[in-house]
Amino acid sequence: MKTPVVERFADGQVIITEGVMSTRAYIVISGKVRISKKVNKRNISVGTLKEGDVFGEMGLFQDAPRSATATAIGDVTVGVIDKQRFKELLAGCPEDMQAIIGSVLNRLRLTTERLALLGIQWEKANKALESVSTKEKVG
Repeated sequence: MKTPVVERFADGQVIITEGVMSTRAYIVISGKVRISKKVNKRNISVGTLKEGDVFGEMGLFQDAPRSATATAIGDVTVGVIDKQRFKELLAGCPEDMQAIIGSVLNRLRLTTERLALLGIQWEKANKALESVSTKEKVG
């Protein structure tokens, strides 16, 4: 049996970077991880992960760049699953199950992109509301 790989990251340290190819997934053992996506040259937060959550899993299935950036919030410890080990585990799954998992990951990638776009719209709406609120106070 292969020894599990564990990595530690300090507050603010980037664990994975959007746009970079990678073949590893991570399980949060302790701490929190911020997931963000770049939209129009701005980083939009799309979620926060906690102990037991998994990220980077798309890199195990698809040869595609990372769809988001993961950054440590405080001290973080993660378990690492590399693509080779994952393929060994997946070999025991039926092919139709592998196809279903691949489809779910494609949908997850699209959902992440849509969440980032919604984040931009949310920020714009908040700024518009703040502007109206400020004008009402002055007037």
